[in-house]
Amino acid sequence: MKSSFNHTKISGICVCVGDQKKCIDDELESVFNNDIKTFKRMKKIIGLNQRYICSKSVSVSDLAFKAANELLKGLNIDKSLLDALIIVTQSPDFFMPSTANYLHHLLNLENKTITFDINQACAGYLYGLFIAHSLIENGAMKRILLICGDTLSKFINPKNINLAPIFGDGVSATLLEYTDNQRAFFELFSDGNGFDKLIIPQGGLKEINKKVFNNQEIFKTDEFRNLNNLYMDGANIFNMALEKEPLSFKGLLEFSDTKKEELDFYLFHQSNEYLVECIRAELDLEKEKTPNFIMSKYANLSACSIPALLCELEKKKEFKASFSAFGAGLSWGSALFHFKDLYTKEILIYTKEKK
Repeated sequence: MKSSFNHTKISGICVCVGDQKKCIDDELESVFNNDIKTFKRMKKIIGLNQRYICSKSVSVSDLAFKAANELLKGLNIDKSLLDALIIVTQSPDFFMPSTANYLHHLLNLENKTITFDINQACAGYLYGLFIAHSLIENGAMKRILLICGDTLSKFINPKNINLAPIFGDGVSATLLEYTDNQRAFFELFSDGNGFDKLIIPQGGLKEINKKVFNNQEIFKTDEFRNLNNLYMDGANIFNMALEKEPLSFKGLLEFSDTKKEELDFYLFHQSNEYLVECIRAELDLEKEKTPNFIMSKYANLSACSIPALLCELEKKKEFKASFSAFGAGLSWGSALFHFKDLYTKEILIYTKEKK
């Protein structure tokens, strides 16, 4: 799916991460069982150092509430001007109602501000931006608050050596507004045949049996993983991302009639430092334009990793950037944006509000 837009700008972004800081150096015994070889390999190749996860009582809506309030305050936006609140997450507060409706309540938004959830993972920021651009482009709306992120640590045993150190918890708030002339381009893809490569198999309403899945590895459980926990076919996901992200990036450049040298940044979903470096080398991109540090500071923030990058980049008042991501679904794609006066704030660490 390819699409272009002319009347939407990304005005500002704010990110909030979990309240508990975990340093991998403190987990050699508790998580890695003193397996120094695995410990060093994961630190060096994946880029692990520290992460922020949510305590038991903290959910997506908590991080979203803090990020949204800080963003609206920083941009001096009256909440009554919002036409829609959209949340992209795979770790909702409730099955029913939508997390977006609950956040609508927390933010005390007006009835005219419509709201809904989108179930998407690591490519979710691209999907959310596409839907927001579409709603603004057709004239239905002027301002949309897009919330995007997850608390995936809640679906992982904290002693799971393969997954626990990799995922952090984070949620972004992005304000999109109507503008007269600002181009954006998208190229998005889905492949449901890979639905069981990155999955939480149990906890929904589908009856789980081995006929449902092509991948029987999902059913291998132990003291560090049950069927309510996240399963990831790491090698398959790595190889698919290494294949699909460069292709979507090249397709985006062709579709937008853009030379890669015209871009100031190439922003890839931060799931693995080695993967991002492989993609960069495959596409022959300039290293200084391909930031690759979020994993070491926050771990894999799922769909929130690209917004986190934007918050931490040293950037000019006007710049062009591509986004590329690959994740569960399977879903992936790339997008290109021209930014002018983008407001960002230093990444927030969640703290409970004092009453």
